[in-house]
Amino acid sequence: MDEIKRIPCMRCKHYQVTFDPAAPRGCKLYQFKSTLLPYVLVKQSTGKDCTAFEEKKSGGGNDEDGGNGKKDFNDPKYW
Repeated sequence: MDEIKRIPCMRCKHYQVTFDPAAPRGCKLYQFKSTLLPYVLVKQSTGKDCTAFEEKKSGGGNDEDGGNGKKDFNDPKYW
C-alpha cells in the first residue's frame, strides 16, 4: 500500500465536526462523515491523496481587537 501523505484536515475549510458519535468527522466538500480523518478515507477510497485541502482563514482581527481576533472584555470601553 502506498504511503499516506499526512494532511492537516482540522485546518482545512472543508473539515467539519458532525457531533455524531458514530461518525464524528466529516468533509463538507466530499459530503461524507466517518470515524477516520477525511484524508485517510479519501486515500483509501480513491487511492490518491486528497487535493482539496484549503487552509481555513484565521479569525482575522482588526485594530479594535488588537489584531489577534480576540476582544478584551476587561477594557472599560465595552462597559
